[in-house]
Amino acid sequence: MCYIGIMNSVNTVQIYIFRHGETDWNREKRFQGHTDIPLNQKGRLQALELRAHVAPLAPELILSSDLSRALETAKIVSEGSFWPILVSEALREARLGAPEGQLRDDILKIYGEESWQKWLSEDPKYLDFAFPEGESKRQQRDRALRFLIQEITARAELKSLAVSTHGGTLRRLVHHCEGSPAEPIAIPNCSLYHLEFLRLENKWIYHGPLHIPESAESVFRSI
Repeated sequence: MCYIGIMNSVNTVQIYIFRHGETDWNREKRFQGHTDIPLNQKGRLQALELRAHVAPLAPELILSSDLSRALETAKIVSEGSFWPILVSEALREARLGAPEGQLRDDILKIYGEESWQKWLSEDPKYLDFAFPEGESKRQQRDRALRFLIQEITARAELKSLAVSTHGGTLRRLVHHCEGSPAEPIAIPNCSLYHLEFLRLENKWIYHGPLHIPESAESVFRSI
């Protein structure tokens, strides 16, 4: 590690991470994963509302998943600003495998309540759980972390950024942070959370929600 470079950089980076707006598959309670489903009209209105919460935070750039539902959310949130948007597959939702595209009720019938609860759980003992042909929660978390650290490290003077991603990826990152809740956080569409990264300590800190839209099923809608 190059300690001289770290000492000459800004140590604390504020991270404002949000979930994309609603899609038709969200409304249908259908597993999306890597399938590229666009925002619906409600999702675009949610992103407009989110913009009012992100704008005062003035992030220096936005990192976004390349899937259209997250990228369009990022573009709506950044309208009227000069924030660049950097796009990456690393911020995608989990590759869900065999259940991708299926309805929640069908997934429960095929894979059972126990598998469903393992997927939702934030207990570290279930980090390596994956549905058939899919990636694990640990794999999903680690690819997103590697990308974020890479981009932060490449910008020594960076003080703040925003991240436009997906429910599962947001949850994995939040629950990786020091001080995060033991129970799964609420993540309805266009939820916004505040995290902090300390470069010298290589530590992630949880500061809590900044915007949680009302949702009856915020836990399910993390797919």
